[in-house]
Amino acid sequence: MSELTKVPHTKNGIRVQVGDRNARLFIVPRDRANGIVNLLQDFEVSKDQQTISWRDSVDDLTQKYTESGVALKGARAKENLSQRELAGKLGIPQSHISDMECGRRTIGKSMAKRLAKVLKVGYKIFL
Repeated sequence: MSELTKVPHTKNGIRVQVGDRNARLFIVPRDRANGIVNLLQDFEVSKDQQTISWRDSVDDLTQKYTESGVALKGARAKENLSQRELAGKLGIPQSHISDMECGRRTIGKSMAKRLAKVLKVGYKIFL
């Protein structure tokens, strides 16, 4: 009976965990680990640097509008679409987009899914 000639990459690898809440675990070959560490060091945040959540960074906007409205406006801007262009892709009046962004119109689950498909994001950000 033949034996395996390759050593599984999991046996000689280094475990790298990214994230806390929805952590992802990667097993990196030892010969590539230093390169990955060097790459990540460029983006490291020291413990004395203060970070804020994205919700805190748009707090003034979510007080004036709604969180889902701000998410819609941001996703639309990311795709470089005007309200009129987005409305055309969805087959709805432009005023509905404006009302959703300003919090005058709620975004239901079916509309959230339609928006998500056009804007290439997860639909839950609009709910």
